[in-house]
Amino acid sequence: MTIKRIFALLSMSGFLSLATANELETNLSAQQGELDQAKGSQVKIDKLYEQKLEVVQDTREAKAEIEQLTVYNRQLTSIISDQVAQMASLEEQIQNIEVTQQGIMPLMERMLSSLDQFISLDTPFLLEERQERVANLRGLLLSSKVTISEKFRRVLEAFQIEIEYGRTIEAYRGKDAQGNVVDFLRVGRVGLYALDLDESKVRIWNRSIAAWEELEDQYASAIEKGIKIARKQSAPSLLDLKLPGLKG
Repeated sequence: MTIKRIFALLSMSGFLSLATANELETNLSAQQGELDQAKGSQVKIDKLYEQKLEVVQDTREAKAEIEQLTVYNRQLTSIISDQVAQMASLEEQIQNIEVTQQGIMPLMERMLSSLDQFISLDTPFLLEERQERVANLRGLLLSSKVTISEKFRRVLEAFQIEIEYGRTIEAYRGKDAQGNVVDFLRVGRVGLYALDLDESKVRIWNRSIAAWEELEDQYASAIEKGIKIARKQSAPSLLDLKLPGLKG
C-alpha cells in the first residue's frame, strides 16, 4: 500500500485532516526526493573514487618506469662520455703521430679488439654489418698502401658510428635466428624490436637474458608506427612501446 493511499485512508477515517494529510504527503515526497538525489550523488562519488584509485596506481607504475629509465640513461651517458673522452685523447695523439708512430699500430689493434668485443655484447642490431666493418678495418691495418693517419681516422670513424647508434632510431629488414624475414626497429640502444611481415608475431630483445621475448599483440601497431617514422614515411610522434626489463 502506497503512502498516498495510507494518508487518504487516515483522512477518511478522521485521524488526520485533509490539509494535514496533504502536507505530510508533500513533506515525505520531498524527503524521498532528497534521498534519491543523495543516492545518485553517492554513486557518482564512488565512481570518482574508483577512478582516482586507478589514476594513483597508473601514476605509481609510470614513476617506477621513469626511475628505471633514468638509471639506464645515466649509465649510457657515462659510457658515451667515456668514449668521447677517449676519442679526444686519441685525436690529440694523431697530432703527434710522428712521435707515437711506433706505438700506434698496437693501439689500433687493441681498439679494434675492444670494439669487436663491445659489438658481441651489445644489442644484436645490424650485427653482420658491424662485425664486417671491424673485419675490414683489421685488413686495412695490414695494408701498406694506406697511411697510418688514414688508418687511425677510419678506426675512429667506426667508434663514432657506434656512438651515433645510441642517439638515433632506425628500421631495417632482415632475418631472425630462424631465418624468417622480419622488420626490425631500433630505438637508440634502449630497445630492439622485431615484427613479422604479417604482424602475427611481435618480439623484443631482452639484454638481461640475451634473448628475444614475445610481446602482446597490442604493441604491433606501435612498432609499425615506429618503423614508418624511422623510414621517414610518417611524421615523428610519441611511441607507446614496452622497454626491456619493465613490466606492463
